[in-house]
Amino acid sequence: PKKPFLFLHRRQSTAFDVIFKPTLAQHVEGRIRVLLGDTYYDKIEIELVGEGHSDRVSLDGLEEDKTERNAKSSLKKDIIDAIRVNHIQFGVCPVGKKCHRTFTMISHYTAKIIRFEWKTDAPFKISPRVGHLHPGCAKVITVTLRSDVPAVFRRHLAKCKVDRIKYAASETNAPDWDDAMQIVTWVDSTRKEPEATWPEKDKVVKPAPEPVHVTLKKNRQEDEVYFSALVAYAQLKMNMRVVQFKDTVPYQTRTANFSIHNTGKVPLEYHWVQAVDEERVNHIKPYSRTLMR
Repeated sequence: PKKPFLFLHRRQSTAFDVIFKPTLAQHVEGRIRVLLGDTYYDKIEIELVGEGHSDRVSLDGLEEDKTERNAKSSLKKDIIDAIRVNHIQFGVCPVGKKCHRTFTMISHYTAKIIRFEWKTDAPFKISPRVGHLHPGCAKVITVTLRSDVPAVFRRHLAKCKVDRIKYAASETNAPDWDDAMQIVTWVDSTRKEPEATWPEKDKVVKPAPEPVHVTLKKNRQEDEVYFSALVAYAQLKMNMRVVQFKDTVPYQTRTANFSIHNTGKVPLEYHWVQAVDEERVNHIKPYSRTLMR
């Protein structure tokens, strides 16, 4: 509401937008006082906490950890920490399956080249893990989770070290680079085919070498990102185990129905396979694939 006051009838509600636009890299606190009725003593105080950042490299596509926000908002202390948007929630992932999430690294430098290096523990993998960012450029980072056992991950830490670098004289025009890049070449094959009319070629794939550079220790930036996930098995419930058809005369078609339910927390992938010794039951599709959520 634009007016400084309003009337709320019984069971009525309203919403307010509070905008935070920092001009400096600093911690900022404020309060909103809501007066109820016409008495000064009957009031509600809402605490506002924000933090302005001027990081030269930012991470886009992350989210706020709501659990951390609720925990910090309940603490009684003089200094209240602002909640950083540095969390990736994978949600529920099936055991043995890969789950992917992405975010973007953005360089806000206008003339400097930076080198980043991510570090985290299994079963999380980050790609590219090491790379260079040219001025004003961005790079998509993929986080992959695959666990062969059920597990709960709560704020699993990943650290990123960001340094300014300077290319060697021979690498002044070096292109973009990261450790996921590859160089593909074709070389003469050692195989000899008597009927071949031209030389055989083999495909060789090698990691792209990192451009020669010097690390400038000054102005190092370190970032932290947290991963949360639940890895679980799919669960299936069927209303019957044996499908009993009624007596059926030749050339008559009879249909029986049964149901299956996904009672777990992850999508259930299933397929039907007809048993070899049950050739007469030929109206079941030999293969079907469906995801149940």
